[in-house]
Amino acid sequence: MTRTLLLLLLVLPLLHLRAQPGVWERWDTEVIRELHAAGEAAYLGEEEKKVVLFMNMARHDGPLFAETFLQAYIGDNQMEMTGYVRSLFRDLKKTSGLVPLRIEEDLTSVARGHAVKMGESGRTGHQDFNKRFDPLMGHPYNHVGENCSYGYAQAIDIVLSLLIDEGISDKGHRNNILNGDFNSVGVAIRAHKNYRVNCVIDFGHSDRSNLNQLPF
Repeated sequence: MTRTLLLLLLVLPLLHLRAQPGVWERWDTEVIRELHAAGEAAYLGEEEKKVVLFMNMARHDGPLFAETFLQAYIGDNQMEMTGYVRSLFRDLKKTSGLVPLRIEEDLTSVARGHAVKMGESGRTGHQDFNKRFDPLMGHPYNHVGENCSYGYAQAIDIVLSLLIDEGISDKGHRNNILNGDFNSVGVAIRAHKNYRVNCVIDFGHSDRSNLNQLPF
């Protein structure tokens, strides 16, 4: 895949970021391709795939992600430099080389079920968390986590809002995304009765033999 084609594939749905020059150009094309771990997952929509990509970019090179996507997002949305935003810059500057999250169909199934249920009921939160994950615990996962987003349909909004985690004292969503112990992920974006759309991201740590760190 050529550099031009790859950038068009990734950038066209993110027109509101194109006003900031140099956002995508500062990222190596081969790195983006490797981090686009969900690109071949036929069971995911394009925005769901990009959720995984943006999280992996933040995990792989936090300082560059802060200088490009986070900085552009703040400018385009005229956001204030709150304590949460400043702390995200600090956290990203300390983040690099984390194993890329690999998309897994079983985690995606759990995420999809919860996103559909919450969307139909109009509720929010992590209801029945243990019950939903019990069948996966021990094998193949020994550690799991979950992020839920409401009102955002585009991947960049979903990921950046969860990373900033405004008003969340323990920054639990941010910590999940930047948790070096997690190596697996499932994503589902579905309609929501009250918030128009919701996204569920389920994380896991698996010892499956095919989960290896990419050779960066």
